[in-house]
Amino acid sequence: MSLFGKFPKIYFIFIAGICVNSCQTKNNSEEQPPIEKVKETNHQQSFNTLPIYAQMRIARIQQDFEAGRVTESQADEAFILGKLLEDRRDYENAEKLYYVSFNTTKTISSGISLTNAYINLKKLDKARDVSLKLSVMFPQKPEIEILLATVYQLQGDTESLLKTLEAAYKKHPNNESIVIFYVSNSKKNEKSILENFLVKNPRSTNVMLFLSQRYYQQKNYDKSLKYAKEAYKYDSDNVEIITMIGKIQQFQKNYDDAEKFFRLAFEKEVDNNLNAQNYINILLFQKKIQEALVILLKLEASADDQVPFPAEFSFQIAKILLLNKDYSGAQKRLLELENSKYNNPGIKYYLAISCEGLRNFEGAVKYLNEIPLDSELYQEARKAKILIYINSKNKVEAEKNIEKFAISDQNIIDDSIFKANIFVFFQKYKEAVSILNEAIKKEPNAKELYLKKAEYVKYTDSELVSIQLAEQIAQKWPNYADGLNFLGYSLVENSSKFEYAKKLLQKAVAIEPQNGFYLDSLGWLYYQKNDFKNSGKYITEALKYEPDEPVIIYHLALVQWKQQIFENSLKNLEQTSKILSNMLPYHVESDPELLKISKGIGAKIMELKKIIELQAQKKNLIGNL
Repeated sequence: MSLFGKFPKIYFIFIAGICVNSCQTKNNSEEQPPIEKVKETNHQQSFNTLPIYAQMRIARIQQDFEAGRVTESQADEAFILGKLLEDRRDYENAEKLYYVSFNTTKTISSGISLTNAYINLKKLDKARDVSLKLSVMFPQKPEIEILLATVYQLQGDTESLLKTLEAAYKKHPNNESIVIFYVSNSKKNEKSILENFLVKNPRSTNVMLFLSQRYYQQKNYDKSLKYAKEAYKYDSDNVEIITMIGKIQQFQKNYDDAEKFFRLAFEKEVDNNLNAQNYINILLFQKKIQEALVILLKLEASADDQVPFPAEFSFQIAKILLLNKDYSGAQKRLLELENSKYNNPGIKYYLAISCEGLRNFEGAVKYLNEIPLDSELYQEARKAKILIYINSKNKVEAEKNIEKFAISDQNIIDDSIFKANIFVFFQKYKEAVSILNEAIKKEPNAKELYLKKAEYVKYTDSELVSIQLAEQIAQKWPNYADGLNFLGYSLVENSSKFEYAKKLLQKAVAIEPQNGFYLDSLGWLYYQKNDFKNSGKYITEALKYEPDEPVIIYHLALVQWKQQIFENSLKNLEQTSKILSNMLPYHVESDPELLKISKGIGAKIMELKKIIELQAQKKNLIGNL
C-alpha cells in the first residue's frame, strides 16, 4: 500500500524516509525555554536498562538545559539518545530529549521527532503547535506540511486537514506523497488528478498502487490489475504491489496466477504473517492442503522467542489435521491453544469434531454444549450435535433435535439442505422435499435447492421425474457444473442417452477440470460403454484430486477387474473397504451409493480372491506340464 493509503495507522512511518542529518545544528542565541516536566511512568524501567554512562549523560543534558547552558553538541547528543529511547518505545523520556534538541538547534529532524513523540503519547495539541512552528520555519518543506496534515487528521479537524492539504498540493503538485494524501481525503476528481500526475511522473509506483487499490475497492478489477502490473514492471520487489496483483487475480478466479504472486510475496518476506496467510489461504482454496501444511510446519519449526509462531497459524494446522483425519494431533494442538487462552470461538467446535473422530461422542457433545447462543458457530454446533447423535446410534435424540432445528433466515439455503438431508436419512422423503419447496419460495434463484430437490424426488415420485427436474436445472443454469454432473451421472445410471450424458459431463469437466467427482462421472460413463481404457484414464485422473474418495477408488477397482488387472483391483477394493470401515455411520448410511458398496464389497473381495487363487493354480499346472 502507498505511504498514505491507511494514513491514520502509520502516521510516524515517514520519518524513516526523511534524509536529514540528525546532528544538523543552528546558531541559537535565544533564551532557552525550561524543559517540560513529565511525570515518570513505567517507561522509567526502559530508561533504567540503559548503560550507566547513557543515564548519566541524559541527566547531565537535562540539568544543563534547565540551567540554560546546554551546548549544541549536547543537543545533538540528546537527539541521538532520544532515538535510542524511541526505538525502545520509551516515548516519555524520548520526548524530553527531543524537546532539548529542538529548542536548542531548531532543526527540522529534531522538530519532526518531537512531534512524533507527542503523537505517540497522544499529546496532539502539542504535536500541532510544534508542526505549526515548523511550517513557519521551513515553509518549502513538503514533509512538514504532511506532518501538520497528519496531526489535523488525528485530531479529527477535517476543515484544517483539507485546507492544509489543498495548500500543500498547490505548492507541490508533483510530490507523490502529498498528491496521494490530498486525493485520499479530498475525494475531488481523485482518479483524474492521479492519472494526470502519472503523465508527468510515469514511474510513480506509489500512485499506480493507490489507483489500483481504488479500482479494486470499486470492483473494477481490470483497471486495478492494469495499474498493479504497471507498478510491478518498475518495482518487482515491492511486496505490497505483488500482493495486490495476487488479490486481483484471486477475485478474477485466476487461481494459478494468484498462487504465483502470493507465493512470491511470501518468499520475499517469509516472516510476514499476512503474506504467509495469503499464500496458505490460496493453497487451501485450491485443495492443496498438504502443501499448506508443509509451509505452516516449516514456519513453526523456524519460530523462536523473537519471532513467535502465531496462534492463528497453529489453529490453521489443527484444522488441516482434522481434514487429514489426524484427530489426536488436532485435539492435542487445540487443547494447547485453549490452555494458552487463545481467544477463538472455533476451538470448542473443532475440539468437538476431533472428539467425534476419536469416537468420544460424549466429549464432543460436551464441547458443543459450551458454544454460546450468540456465537457465529452456534447453528453449526446444533447441526454437528445431530450428526453426533446419529453416529453414536442415539437416533431418538437425533430425531428430536432435527424436529426442533430452526432454519435461520440468514442461512436459508444451507440450513434447509441440512434439514432435508437428515429427514432423508430417516426416510422421511416427503418432509425433506417439503422443506426444500419452502426454501425455494424464499430463495427462488438458489440452484442448489433445486438440485437437492431433483436428488430427492426420485424417492417421492420417480427417477424419471428426478431426471426431468435435473434437465430443467441444466436449461436454466447451463454453466452450473454440479447440475450438469448430476444430470449426466443420473442418465448413466439409468442407462439412457449416453451421448447426451457425455456432452453434459464433458462440459462439467471443462468448467472445473480439477474436480475429481466430475472426472469420475465421465470415467463411469465410459465404463458403462465398456470403454475401459478411457474409463481408467478419467477415474485415475479423478483420484489425483480426491485420493481418499471411496466411490472413486471402488470404480477404479471395477475397471481394473474388467481389464483383468486383478492384483491392483483387489488392492483398491481392500482400500475402499478400509476407508468405509473408518467412516462415521452417517457418512455411509446417508449416501445410497456408499451404502450399496459397503453392503457388497466383502463379497466382491472374496470373489476376486478366488479368481486370483484359481489363476495361480492354473499357472502352477501349466508350469508342471
